[in-house]
Amino acid sequence: MIESEGRRRGRPRNPAVDEAALAATLELLDEHGYAGLRVDDVAERAGIGLGALYRRWANKQELVLAALKSATPVVDAKNSDDPLADLVDTLATISVGMTGRGGRLLAVLFAGTEPELAAAVRQAKVVPVQRAIRERLRRVIGDVPDLVERADIGPGLILMHALTHSRPLSRAQIRRQLLPLMTGTPFGGRGVLAESVSRRVGPD
Repeated sequence: MIESEGRRRGRPRNPAVDEAALAATLELLDEHGYAGLRVDDVAERAGIGLGALYRRWANKQELVLAALKSATPVVDAKNSDDPLADLVDTLATISVGMTGRGGRLLAVLFAGTEPELAAAVRQAKVVPVQRAIRERLRRVIGDVPDLVERADIGPGLILMHALTHSRPLSRAQIRRQLLPLMTGTPFGGRGVLAESVSRRVGPD
């Protein structure tokens, strides 16, 4: 086993235990879904003691949430001096996440069978994503009255693309297809923003 029972008080937590547990949780989610996942099976698959799991996560829901979050790209990176590039980076990260392991978050939300878990997932990942996009779009176009609606366009179209094509949008596609809708500036049109977008379009 990675970690034995009887951990001494003050002993640093072994990160290998966390990694093994979260990886095993993701594997078992793939195989059995949330309803069929058992904490005992996670401990056995990860090769760790059941007590070690419960010292870290109080129940199955906390464990699954931690595993899902570990598999989802982080979108709250620091802003650079290029707001438009930051917005594209955020949208690209979300697109990759929706077609990778982070797509499990969508399954949890859409299934409707675990409302408490869905609410926790929404609070832990969806809300931060919304905030990140709105803030980055605000840095590009300012505090426009329909900022919230414009910001929601990006993730909505990314989700539709993931569902229909099972692959992420490229940065070039994001620049050409999403930015004009979110910023209200036609691609290739006149103006500082359009020129800024045009300069950034190129082969990935």
